[in-house]
Amino acid sequence: MSSAKIFSTIIFSFLLFANGIGQVTNNEKVKALNNYVNFSNESTHGLLIVHRLLENFNKNINKFVDLPDQQINFYSNKDLPQDIFEDPENWFYETSPNKWYTKATTGENILPAATQTKLSIIAGDMQSITGKVNKLRFELEEQIKVLDLTKRENLSLVYDKLEEGVKLYKDFYTKQLALESEIETYAKTIPVTAEEIQFPEVIAAIRGLYKTTRASLHALYNKDDDNYTALIAAQRSALEKFNGIDLASYNSTRLINSRVQMYWNNIKRQSNEALLTEQAFAESETIPEEYKLYDKYYYYYNISAINKFNRYGNGIVFEKNRIIEYLGVPVVRFFEMPHYFKVIYPKMLDKTEFLAASDPVITELPKVVKGRSVVLATRTIKVDSTVVNFDVYDHKIIDGDVVSLSFNGDWIVEKLKITEKPFKFTLKMNDTGKNFLLLHAEYMGRNPPATIALSYLMNGKKELIILNSDTVKSEIIEIIVDKGN
Repeated sequence: MSSAKIFSTIIFSFLLFANGIGQVTNNEKVKALNNYVNFSNESTHGLLIVHRLLENFNKNINKFVDLPDQQINFYSNKDLPQDIFEDPENWFYETSPNKWYTKATTGENILPAATQTKLSIIAGDMQSITGKVNKLRFELEEQIKVLDLTKRENLSLVYDKLEEGVKLYKDFYTKQLALESEIETYAKTIPVTAEEIQFPEVIAAIRGLYKTTRASLHALYNKDDDNYTALIAAQRSALEKFNGIDLASYNSTRLINSRVQMYWNNIKRQSNEALLTEQAFAESETIPEEYKLYDKYYYYYNISAINKFNRYGNGIVFEKNRIIEYLGVPVVRFFEMPHYFKVIYPKMLDKTEFLAASDPVITELPKVVKGRSVVLATRTIKVDSTVVNFDVYDHKIIDGDVVSLSFNGDWIVEKLKITEKPFKFTLKMNDTGKNFLLLHAEYMGRNPPATIALSYLMNGKKELIILNSDTVKSEIIEIIVDKGN
C-alpha cells in the first residue's frame, strides 16, 4: 500500500472516531452496569426460594423436638433445579443469575479496566455466596435423613448448619451494598444529558420514591428504627411527588402507553400498601401468632413489606425497572433487597426464662401505638437488676378489664383478662437506651378506665405501680435500671 493510501486510511479512521463511530456510548456504559444489577436482582430471587426452604427445615425440626409423636414432612429439594442459581430450563427466571454473572463479567471492554475489575471481584464474591447457599439446602436435607435427631448433639449439628445460612444471607447483602456503591460511583462520571434522559422529572420522581422506600426497608433490616417516623414521612412526601406526575401532560406516546400506565399505577398501589405496612410497624400493630417467635422486624421486613418492593409480589422495583427499560433511557436500574434468615429454636431446647426485646436499642418512647395516643406515666419504675420479675393483677374492684401489655415494642401478652390472680412474667432489660412497659386497654370492664396493679422488687422491697388506659389513650411507663453503682 502506498504512503498516500496509508495516510488516507489514517485520516478516515480519525474522522470516524471524531464522529463517534467506534466510541463507547453512554447507553452502552449504563447497560454494562445494569448487567451487574440484573445479576444481583436475579440472585435475590434465587435466595428467596432457598430462604423458604431453610425456614421450612427450621420449623419442621422444631416440631420434631417439641412434638416428637408428630409426623414430619420435610420440604424436598427433588422438585427444584440442582442449582437454583443456574436454572438451565428457565424454571424460575428469564435469565438465570449465573448467566447474568457471565454476561456482566465478560464484557467487551466497555467499562474502564479498574471499574470492571472491582465490580467483577464483588460479583464473584456474591456468586460464591449463592453457591454456598444452594449447597446448604442439600447438606441440611442429608443431615436430616441420616442423623438420629433424638440425640441432642445431632440436633445441634442441624441448628449449626442453619446458622450458616444466617451468615451467608447477611454476607450477600453486605456485598450487594458494596456493588451498589461502586456502580453509583462510576455512574456519576457518565455525562448523561437531560436530552438523553428525555423525561428528567419522571425519572427524578421514580428515583425519589425508590430512595425513600429503600431507606425504610433498610432500617427494618438493621433494626435501626429510632428515626422510623421521619423515614415514613419522607417516603410519603416522595409518593406525593410521584402522584403529582401526569404522564399524559408530556405528549409522549411512550409515556401514555398502556403498559407504562399499568406499571405506573401498580407502583402507586404497592407504595400505598407499603406505607400502610410500615405505619403498622411504627404503631406496634400485632403480628400473626406464627411469627411471634421470629420478632416484629422479621415479620414486617420478610413477610409484610419486602414483597411490595421486590419483583415477587409485583413490587415497585420491578415496575420501575420495566419503565426504564421500555423508555430506553441511560439510567442505572434499581436494586432489590434480599431477605434475611433467622434461626428459631424449639421451646424444649430454649431454656430462657425471661422475655427480651427484639429492638436492641430504644432511644425514644413511642407516641402512637395501634392508632392510639400514648401518655407518659408521671412515675418511673426503678429496678436493681437487668432481669426483673413482674406481677400484674386487678386493682381494687374486679370488673372484667381486658388489656394487652407491650415491652419495648413487643406484645408480651394480648387480651389478658385481669383478675385478682397475678399474671407473672420476667423481662430482660436492654443494656443501653430506654426500656418501657405500655398498657393498652382492649375492654374497660364495668368501671372505666382499665386499671392494673404492677408489682416488682427493688432492693428486696415490693414496689407497686398503678397504670390506666382507655380507648383513646394508652399509658406508658419507663423502666430505669439502677444497680446502685
